[in-house]
Amino acid sequence: MKIERLAEIVEAYGGDPLRWPEAERLAAQGLAARDPRAAAMVAEAEALDALFDAAPSLAPDAALTARVLACGPRPSLWRELFPGIPVWRPALGFALALAVGVGVQSAAAERLGLGDSGEIAASEDGEAVTDDGGLTSLGGGELISEEDVL
Repeated sequence: MKIERLAEIVEAYGGDPLRWPEAERLAAQGLAARDPRAAAMVAEAEALDALFDAAPSLAPDAALTARVLACGPRPSLWRELFPGIPVWRPALGFALALAVGVGVQSAAAERLGLGDSGEIAASEDGEAVTDDGGLTSLGGGELISEEDVL
């Protein structure tokens, strides 16, 4: 055990050998018994420990506690609105709603005869004209007028 290591132990754990790391305790006690500088370091740490032990322990008043808590970080809006609910649950709900919406839109587009381009035009007789010039009926055979579209 070197005096530098004993100084680190005393600074970190104080003067009581029972608080020192067990693996280094015997070597540190032996150095303190042999070296007057080490013994002085331990005695100084013991005196500081006695001062700390003698100091009264004061509980903070309610006003101080409120001020300290007010300065702390606030929980996120999500945590305030939904305490205890994991974030993945609403994300999963949103993903499912999005999948259903895309499926409904796809089925509606197929029923209305929209192709990949999504563009159709109505001919004079109420038939839909696709991009390739072919005719298809709108709405499964239902005829729509120009007023219905506008």
